[in-house]
Amino acid sequence: MAATKLTYAQLGPLHRSTYPDHINKSMDTFLARSENIPLQMAKYFKKETATTLEHKLTTYSNILNHPRKSEDTEALPYEVPAPGYDKTIALNTYRLGTMITRTYDKIDQSGQARRQMSGLLDAGRRFIEAGQANVINTGESVAGSDGSNLFATDHYHEDARGGQWSNLDTSGALTTTTFDVMRYGMKKRKNEKGQVSPIMLKTLVTVPEKEMKARQIAGSDKVPESSTNAINPWSGVDVDVISYLTSTTAFYGVGDLPEDMWGLHYVSLTDPNIMSLSLPSADHPDIIAGFRIYMQVAFAGSQIKQWVKNAGV
Repeated sequence: MAATKLTYAQLGPLHRSTYPDHINKSMDTFLARSENIPLQMAKYFKKETATTLEHKLTTYSNILNHPRKSEDTEALPYEVPAPGYDKTIALNTYRLGTMITRTYDKIDQSGQARRQMSGLLDAGRRFIEAGQANVINTGESVAGSDGSNLFATDHYHEDARGGQWSNLDTSGALTTTTFDVMRYGMKKRKNEKGQVSPIMLKTLVTVPEKEMKARQIAGSDKVPESSTNAINPWSGVDVDVISYLTSTTAFYGVGDLPEDMWGLHYVSLTDPNIMSLSLPSADHPDIIAGFRIYMQVAFAGSQIKQWVKNAGV
């Protein structure tokens, strides 16, 4: 049986050839579906307000050495934190519109024409979700503010004398063991002064393909892979399944750092907003209604100290 090819108008229900497909059969019910799923990635991104179309991300340190032994009569020893890394990202303008014609409005007996245009809001929301997820999806190939890829084993601290740190584990299947390796790697993290500065793993983030295993690890009183009834000490860890992550095997540990150290940035010069078009117009008297969405935003990573990735198998 041959496949069916659907024809649709790029600028909304404008073209005569698309009218039957939009109006007839069960299209009214199909097009009325709502995407009331809350943004999944937004809780991990720090929102920042830009003042120009080139926004500078700055990481900084607040780590100082231990207090030094000195007498009251000695001069007070002073120290300043390392300055950190900078990254400039470009904000682009994004637009999309949809409109309907006078004829289409007349033959629309079920009132779906304007409801169809409500998809513009969903399109903007999906764009933000996809843009934020893309930072994580491309994290092993896109550089952060320190010149290393966002997920890598060779990050330098703000003070390079402190050595390097990693937020990329050796690939392995999601098990209680690999989760534990991720957990204690975060708890043994050192800062740029070489001092232990642990990060507590709070959430296991994974993809839909690994949801069952993730919830077994998080929800089982016993170690899922053990036949000896060993107690599972990680029962109760949060699990977050992100549908927009493209890997079918990866899993991530997300820690408890404060917001200004998350390393994931949603930058906005103009927040997404939907505006009505001035229609009809002199040039288009029979295009009777339309809306557009407009935004100037960017999504980027600086240093993702909050996340650790395992690409899985």
